[in-house]
Amino acid sequence: MAAQTAADFLDDPRFNRVFEYTPPGTTSPPFKIKYADYGYRNEAHSEQERIMFFSGPLMASRLVLATKDELAIKHKIRIISADRPGMGGTDPVAPKDRLTLWRDAIPALLQHLHIPHLHAIITHSGGTVYALDLVLHHPTLLLPNPPIPPPSSTPSPPSSSPSPPPQTQQPTTTLLALGAPWILPTHTASLPLSLLQSLPPSLISHTDKLIRLVGGHIAPALGTSAGVLNRLGGASALWSGATSSPADGEEGAASGEVREEERVWPGVMRRVYEEGVAGVSDEALLLLQRGAGAEGGWGDWGDYDGLVPRLGEGLRAAGRRVRMEVFYAESDTLTGDGGVVSKGGKWFDGLWEGGEGGVVEYGSRTVKGADHDGIWWLRWGAVQQVFEAVGETGGRNESGDVSR
Repeated sequence: MAAQTAADFLDDPRFNRVFEYTPPGTTSPPFKIKYADYGYRNEAHSEQERIMFFSGPLMASRLVLATKDELAIKHKIRIISADRPGMGGTDPVAPKDRLTLWRDAIPALLQHLHIPHLHAIITHSGGTVYALDLVLHHPTLLLPNPPIPPPSSTPSPPSSSPSPPPQTQQPTTTLLALGAPWILPTHTASLPLSLLQSLPPSLISHTDKLIRLVGGHIAPALGTSAGVLNRLGGASALWSGATSSPADGEEGAASGEVREEERVWPGVMRRVYEEGVAGVSDEALLLLQRGAGAEGGWGDWGDYDGLVPRLGEGLRAAGRRVRMEVFYAESDTLTGDGGVVSKGGKWFDGLWEGGEGGVVEYGSRTVKGADHDGIWWLRWGAVQQVFEAVGETGGRNESGDVSR
């Protein structure tokens, strides 16, 4: 990415792939999904790839995590990310059908890419809703639990043959990393989000028009979630940090990777707006649970407190476990400041205290310095922790060149 403009970097075919999805039992034209497939690739030995699916925020573009390409290569992680309906190059769909379509379209995309299981799912803000719905309905996308070998009654005789070379240890449990998870204001006491939720659905449905009106001038500053809703609610005086950029942080000396991300990020956001953001209106209606078809909550589970017990049952039935790590922003205008000690953080953490019968290993932490939109910026270090947990160091081929 170094020495490239953001436009040249994003023109790479890896960030501009198209998949046509035909829902089973329909005769309608295929549903077009634009997606990105980047990071580490090893087509000769695909078993060495650690597969990560990114479920993005309100501005649900496939490009939001693109600046982590080199980091993914370093840790042998292959990232799959798709524009959600109505964003970028993906066809639109009615708000009431977004979750239903997406939960089946993503497994079809992964099957198209010959990906049977995911080593990790990483989410940002509203992407948490989609990711948990996906895991609830398709738990077999997670890594299967390794079988426990039966105890041997007799010791094995010593072998005179040389020991086989050590093999790369593969993860045995899928990591679900939730960044600044979307939490309804009922559980957070967030005044700005409460005000937004009280707006008429007819106004929320024009979110895309509002941000297109200003996007040509301040698109890089609008951000991916909080900044967008800030403009919709007109509450900028209350929403400190909502329009920050990666360069606004003061946490330590910036590395070369951090400076490079901060250099290209405005161009990434500009490309997101240029490709189209019409779907953000329907996205806002869904996440705020407003408008036709949304009054009953998300999907067939309503809210997280309705999902958790069902998820535990589904994982046990499928013979799966998941390791869940939640990363709260220290300053969050949508779910409340304070991270794990915020009202929203305490409520969300409390839902998982039981571990759901041993199938969910849960942990949470506060990312110092980060705000809602910047939870995965390299500057704050959380995304590096996730990639280190999922992958391995040394994503280079035998000639020393970075594999792509």
